[in-house]
Amino acid sequence: MRRKAAVTTAAMTAAIVIGAGLAGCGGEPEPAATDGPLPSAAPTTAATVSPTPSPTAAEPTVRVAVKGGKVVSGKGRHDVKLGSRVVIEIVTDVADEVHLHGYDKEIRVRPGTPARLTFTADIPGVFELELHSGLLLCELQVR
Repeated sequence: MRRKAAVTTAAMTAAIVIGAGLAGCGGEPEPAATDGPLPSAAPTTAATVSPTPSPTAAEPTVRVAVKGGKVVSGKGRHDVKLGSRVVIEIVTDVADEVHLHGYDKEIRVRPGTPARLTFTADIPGVFELELHSGLLLCELQVR
């Protein structure tokens, strides 16, 4: 009989401990202890953060493609607003160098791999974009 009473008492004690533990799970959480100073009661304002695209993520202003020694897309004159950020994407089937005259910008291109030339259009005028081999890709008119 003592053994049955001991088991019953142990079971009841366990039930009370578990019940008390579960009861502590609901309601308001207790503040966490901190080692540092307590925060001030001064009101705070939430800052709004807008993602800024990286230069490689920017949408190209001009896209030019070269195949078989000819410009197959993007040829002609492209209008660019003075002061704007310009991204030129070039895809070619040959390894070469692309030059943007007047801005003294250049970039190496590899077959099948898009290359991006990024700059600020801060000089007004008409500027040629060409391969080092001499092929005129397009013109940029900055105004």
